[in-house]
Amino acid sequence: MSSIIPPDKKQLRACLLCSLIKKQEQFFKSGCDNCESLLEMKGQMDRVLDCTSQHFDGAIAVMQPSESWVAKWQRIDKFEKGIYAVQVQGRLPEDIEEDLESKNIKYRPRDGSARD
Repeated sequence: MSSIIPPDKKQLRACLLCSLIKKQEQFFKSGCDNCESLLEMKGQMDRVLDCTSQHFDGAIAVMQPSESWVAKWQRIDKFEKGIYAVQVQGRLPEDIEEDLESKNIKYRPRDGSARD
């Protein structure tokens, strides 16, 4: 459980793809629990800074994502348990968006601008 919850509130960042909140150092050491195979942040500080944002609103603690209506509403019900931002300001760099598109992955910005 201690690896899920950031130990303090300093240097918290949210993943721009899935909205998972972790410390900058945690993203650097282990990448994103949901997106590492796509964003490859582990061990690359430039990538951590490009693919995460320190500007986010709200936080949701999700322990059983597949059973949570809030997780379903936020579109995080298929992700790992953890702390997630309600909204994350910023966008992934264009080259990463293009890479996701080439893999048939639809990027939905987490800032509330995406509509169904």
